[in-house]
Amino acid sequence: MAFIKEVFCAFPEFQISSKQLMNLYSLPNFEYSEEKVKKIQKIIASMKIESRPTCVNFDQFWEKVDGSRSQGYPDATNLFRGAPQPFRPSMGDRAMVWERAAKELSVRAAEGVITRSNTPPSDIDCVITNTSTGVMLPNLSTWLPQQLGLNVRCNYSLDNTGCGGAISCLDVARSVILAGRAACILVVTVDCASPHLNTVPGVEMEDILPNLLFGDGAGAMIITNKREPGSWRIDEPQCQLLDMETSNYIDMKLSDSGYYLNLSKDLVPTLYRELSSRWPGILKTLIPESGTKEGGEVMGGVEGVEWVIHPGGKAILETFTLLSPPLSPHSLRHSFQVMREKGNLVSATLLFVLERVFRDSDSKDIACLVGPGPGVEIGFVSIERIR
Repeated sequence: MAFIKEVFCAFPEFQISSKQLMNLYSLPNFEYSEEKVKKIQKIIASMKIESRPTCVNFDQFWEKVDGSRSQGYPDATNLFRGAPQPFRPSMGDRAMVWERAAKELSVRAAEGVITRSNTPPSDIDCVITNTSTGVMLPNLSTWLPQQLGLNVRCNYSLDNTGCGGAISCLDVARSVILAGRAACILVVTVDCASPHLNTVPGVEMEDILPNLLFGDGAGAMIITNKREPGSWRIDEPQCQLLDMETSNYIDMKLSDSGYYLNLSKDLVPTLYRELSSRWPGILKTLIPESGTKEGGEVMGGVEGVEWVIHPGGKAILETFTLLSPPLSPHSLRHSFQVMREKGNLVSATLLFVLERVFRDSDSKDIACLVGPGPGVEIGFVSIERIR
């Protein structure tokens, strides 16, 4: 068996509020029409996100920031303002800022979970990492154990799995432990979308939407083969792929001006349609006592467990309140809170929600994790606390 011993999350020092983001898109740097700016501002207001953590200091769009903090170009304080073509940084410049931020956040999250769990670094014999917003070589799963001085037997980099990244990591970590390849695994998911803010005129709304939704952050877990009070046993994770027609509903393309992160307007209605038919089967897998009465009524369980739903957006979370049986706003309170305070942190988001469950003294003993990801796929797994 495999058990989650502890969770720890980290986010960068900068923040951008929704009000600041609205003002940002009205600046002449974006060269958007007044009509487009109003549409963007309306979307931002509807998201109900108060602030987004970011590894880029967006004050540079309004004023020159303290030059003493700059170590040359590019860095977090001058990526956009200091670009050779002002406010149009190249892909290479964005990648440099992304790599520095991803490394820093990964180390902070890893050190935090090691400390919080009282895990001797010498016990860690495997590292698994996940990111979808950048590329580096050597990859994070190779670089991180070297940086932390860990003597690992194996390492795995599970990249480009998007918002479902944490569930992919749980799946592989559980399999590695069950195979006897490792006994104590450090998992780190990290994503930094802010360096990819698109300022190019003529961009479609579907490509702008992720810039309004995503924040930056990292989450880390210690997963072991030891059954200890307070740890959480991991059941077998599951994944269901939707129809091929949904393959481009969540996608990302490299361009000369950063990543184009696309979210289709058809994503939410399609997710609702597909979940509506799949929900009884998913519940039966996640909650052992769930079953189906004659006539199709689903029995039991949804209010007796904690729900860790990836807050991909307000509309996605609200989809789960429309299913049969529905999840109540109380069941989704941790997901809504993370979305309100942090936005969508891609692969790290589920761990931000899970951390709140772990810290909640009134939390129930079973937690169900659900994370839609690119494909479109729906990943899900239940975990159970050991008393």
